[in-house]
Amino acid sequence: MSMQFTDHVRKFRRFRAEFWNTPGVQEELKAYEACDNDYEYKILKGLVPKSLVGRVTNDFGPAWQKSDTFFTDFPEHNVPERVLSSTEDSHIICNVACHDTRLYSSDIDPSSSDKTAAAGMSQVDIANVLTRSGILTAIGHTVYNAVSHLNPDLITEMKIHFWDFWFSDGSINKIIHAIHDAMERRYTEVADAYQRNDNSTAPQRLALLDAVMEECRISAVDFAKTLRATKNRVDVAYGFHSHPHHSVGHLHMHVLLADPQFRTYSTLAHDWKTLSFEAVEYVLGAE
Repeated sequence: MSMQFTDHVRKFRRFRAEFWNTPGVQEELKAYEACDNDYEYKILKGLVPKSLVGRVTNDFGPAWQKSDTFFTDFPEHNVPERVLSSTEDSHIICNVACHDTRLYSSDIDPSSSDKTAAAGMSQVDIANVLTRSGILTAIGHTVYNAVSHLNPDLITEMKIHFWDFWFSDGSINKIIHAIHDAMERRYTEVADAYQRNDNSTAPQRLALLDAVMEECRISAVDFAKTLRATKNRVDVAYGFHSHPHHSVGHLHMHVLLADPQFRTYSTLAHDWKTLSFEAVEYVLGAE
C-alpha cells in the first residue's frame, strides 16, 4: 500500500466517524432523503444557497428547492449538452467552470480578485453524479456524500460508467465541445461584467481579456489534438471530496486527467481534499 492510499484511508475513516457522531445527523439525513423542504438543515453542507431557493438559474429548469444541491436532478436544471452520458444510476456531467485559471486571475476576474480556485482541476474535469433513482442505499438513506452509509457497488458503477463512456464513439468530441463551451461561457460572463461594472475601464480590460482568451483558445486546440492522440493511454484519476470539505452535497465522483500536461493551466487548490477512489472503496467495502 502506498503512503497516499494509507493517508486517504485514515482521513476518510476519520471524516466518517466525525460525521456519524454528530448529534442529529440521522434525522437530518432522513429529511434530506424525503426531500423535506421545510426542514432546517444545519449539518449537511453543499445544499443550494438560501438566496436561490425558489429561483430558476440559467433560465433553465424548475425552481430550486431547499433540499436541493446543484447536482440534484441535474438534467432538469441544465442544458442537455452538459450531460455527457447517462445510465439508470448515474450521469456523467461536464464542469460548468472553465478549466483555465488564466480566465480567473486577478487581472481578468471582474472583481480584480484571484479566483483561480474556481477553475477546473484539469482540462478534462468531469463528474459522475448519481441519479435520484440511484441514490438510495440498502438502509434507505439518500446518499448525501461519500461519508454517508453507502453501498460500494454504487461508486463502482460510477467508475464503470465512465470507462464505458470514455471508449464509446463520440466521447472525445463531447468532452472537447464541453471544454470549449465552458471557456467561451466564461469569456462572455467576464466581458458582460466589465460592461456592467464600469464602462470607463471596460475597453482596456476587454483588450486584455481578448489577448488572454486567444492564448486560452490556442492551448485548448493543442490539448484537443493531444487528447485525441493519447485517448487510449491517459492516466485517469478518480476522487471524492468528503464532508466537511466538499462544495456540492449530492454524491459525485470527480474524474480528472492526472498527467501534468493536462493540468498546466488548471487549479491545484483542491488536491489536498481529493480522496482517491481506491481509498473510499476500501473503507466502504470494509464496513
